[in-house]
Amino acid sequence: MDSNHLIIHINVKTGLQDNYLKFEDGQIILGIKSLPLKNKANLEVIKILSKLFRVDDVDVIIIKGMSNNIKTIKIIDPKFIPNEIL
Repeated sequence: MDSNHLIIHINVKTGLQDNYLKFEDGQIILGIKSLPLKNKANLEVIKILSKLFRVDDVDVIIIKGMSNNIKTIKIIDPKFIPNEIL
């Protein structure tokens, strides 16, 4: 974590029956129900991560990978950080 933000890299799997979040081999893997159409998947990623890090949706910014399943995300002033990320 740098100053008041955290940069994470996630692998997103779309179009699933249920949402899930897992930490595997040092990677964050996020499975979501939405398909990558009309930005719906990115919006769902932001919503899930905002709940995980206990921040507002506007504090979760996709800085790389808007149209890719590998994403770099900036979390501004996270209120909670899972131990698997530390």
